[in-house]
Amino acid sequence: MTQLSEQIDCVIVTGAGRGIGAAAARHLASRGVPVLCISRTHHAHSVSQEISANGGRAFALTIDLADAGATKIAVSEWLDNTTYQRLGVVLAAGVTGAPGGLINSNLADWLRVMQTNLFGNLAVVQGLLPRMLEVRFGRIVMFGGGGAAYGYPLFGGYALSKVAVVRAAENLHEELKDRGDFGVVCLAPGAIETDMLQSIRQAGGEVRTVADISEPANFVEQFLGSNHCAFSGRFVHVRDDWAKWLGKGGSELNPQQWFLRRIEP
Repeated sequence: MTQLSEQIDCVIVTGAGRGIGAAAARHLASRGVPVLCISRTHHAHSVSQEISANGGRAFALTIDLADAGATKIAVSEWLDNTTYQRLGVVLAAGVTGAPGGLINSNLADWLRVMQTNLFGNLAVVQGLLPRMLEVRFGRIVMFGGGGAAYGYPLFGGYALSKVAVVRAAENLHEELKDRGDFGVVCLAPGAIETDMLQSIRQAGGEVRTVADISEPANFVEQFLGSNHCAFSGRFVHVRDDWAKWLGKGGSELNPQQWFLRRIEP
């Protein structure tokens, strides 16, 4: 048994139909952990079937995360029909929306981006929290990235949603830190060669750190399988020196490091 399969009974992955979410789902399943694949399209079922064909255990739900109410209900109903106790969550679902800043954007498009990237992913967590709080355990990985760490008006709605995701991770850590064994992190995965990155490049978007898709998948495995994590509630880049802080208490880490806030002089 791997450390991950000893720690986690099941991992729920949003955006599991393609890109980082699909890579994470396949990777975690290969480590012996059952995976629930969630996406807006049938691709989640394709990934689930692929995992099962390769000897893993997987399930799939087709959900449009833009509908937070329906998302929470669907996830809650799925969970009610399982006996899994110790859950991991990987919130990889995300859309960029149309390119543009405030000057030339349709704010209705920004709203749908926010509904998917922020509220839809959080609705998944809400649907799972009753079980997590009951067993006093949970591991949650959110995804920040482009626009969360610096101004990014080319995809203004996307950038705003990712800033909100970082703060959501900070807030959720504060909510859960005294309720049991919980770890929450927001990961900047680097620029991964996915369909999303291709659309960003086509719109003239800047690409800074290019990473292999195996890097965020490895981070997810290590974080979910960790007994303790000094950077719970923080915003971590996949190329940061995060591995040395797994298995350690948060008091050992610089209290100003890896947060979404300015540092006073």
